[in-house]
Amino acid sequence: MNDFFVIAPCATANGVEIKLNGKTIDMAKAGAAFTKLGDVVGSSPVVLLAKIGGYSVSVYGSGRMMVKGKRKPSDKAANALAKKIVSALEKEGALI
Repeated sequence: MNDFFVIAPCATANGVEIKLNGKTIDMAKAGAAFTKLGDVVGSSPVVLLAKIGGYSVSVYGSGRMMVKGKRKPSDKAANALAKKIVSALEKEGALI
């Protein structure tokens, strides 16, 4: 699936946003997907918080994901991470 795009919300946020086009996320299934990618550090019906490599990821059911790190990921790194996340979500059936 290439139905996502990566944007930099602002310079002070030190991160990027991954947005899905026309898809939402099943939060229960997303937990299983993120467990395979890294560590789920918190979850609620509204947001799932995970650590993948050196990044913190906040996942929302709306299809929005915020990725933050000590430094803003490069465009190449952000796109690679987005592909990895979207692929894992697809495999778990978390995209609706």
